[in-house]
Amino acid sequence: MTITGLADTIAMDRTTMASNLKPLAREGLVTVEPAAADRRARIAAITPDGLSRLKAALPLWKAVQARFEESFGTDEAARPRTSLKAVIDTGFQPWAE
Repeated sequence: MTITGLADTIAMDRTTMASNLKPLAREGLVTVEPAAADRRARIAAITPDGLSRLKAALPLWKAVQARFEESFGTDEAARPRTSLKAVIDTGFQPWAE
C-alpha cells in the first residue's frame, strides 16, 4: 500500500505516516520502497517478522482493551470511538495539505 493510502486509511497526515514508518523499517518490521509505476510514490509492506510481532501483540492489545472496558464501562468506552468515527465520516481532513 502506498504511504498516502495507508495514511488516508487511518486518518493520519502522510508526512507523519512516513516518519512513523522509519523506525519500523530500521527494525525490519516493514519495508518502504519506491512504487514500480511511479517512483515518487512509496510502497509500505509488512515483513514476515513484522507480521509475527503483530500476531503476538494482537491478543495483548485485545486483553488491555477488554480490561479498559470492564473498568470504564462498555458504553463509556464506545462513546469516544463513535465520536471519532463520526468526525472521520464527515470528510473533514485537518491533516490535508
